[in-house]
Amino acid sequence: MNKFYSMIGMARKCGKIAIGHDSVLKSIKKNKYSTVIIAEDASEKTKKNLIYECNKYNCKYIIKGEKQMLGKMLGKDKVSIAAVYEKNIALYLINNS
Repeated sequence: MNKFYSMIGMARKCGKIAIGHDSVLKSIKKNKYSTVIIAEDASEKTKKNLIYECNKYNCKYIIKGEKQMLGKMLGKDKVSIAAVYEKNIALYLINNS
């Protein structure tokens, strides 16, 4: 298993992650999260919308991973978007993506 996905799973266990478009978008606007993760196989509209919002609110983002694997690490079927607000995990994800 990839260390990237393991770190996302760790963030979930810590309760330091938001899952899904609405909760991530709401949190970006509140400047609550340090890093947004967008799956590579997310729709182009989703990517474009989230990148715009991240740039608008000065939030870091990563485009990496697959929806199915992100979902597996987060206890869901498929996840296109997630946000991590545990600082050390977020830094690891940014530096190793």
